[in-house]
Amino acid sequence: MTGSWYVVLEEETADYASIDSYGYDLYRWHLARTTEVQGTREAAEAAARALADSHVPENIAWLLNPGGRPGRQVYRLPDGALLVRVGCGYKETRFRVGVGELIASQEEVKGVRPPEPPSGRRRLFGRGSR
Repeated sequence: MTGSWYVVLEEETADYASIDSYGYDLYRWHLARTTEVQGTREAAEAAARALADSHVPENIAWLLNPGGRPGRQVYRLPDGALLVRVGCGYKETRFRVGVGELIASQEEVKGVRPPEPPSGRRRLFGRGSR
């Protein structure tokens, strides 16, 4: 359905890579969740703010004791999105919450699978098709 308002949650993930004996922290964003909101854009913005005030990413949640609450800073960006920094002890992460209108949606169409090529050995000795 198009014309619907959604709250979009993007989370930061961190990986570690070692290249030529140097260690690198690799950060990227991924779409963690989309939630349809019944009503107007203003209702979606209110739901986005509530999510920014309450969401705790999994990589922080496991550090919390029962009844605990992580530290949180919420920033409104010029485009209207909310950038949230969440910390607990030595661990810190970030996530973004935005509002978006679904304007197009397409179903997946599976194509025809091409035939499997012959094994490398058969092609090497000229018995397979090229």
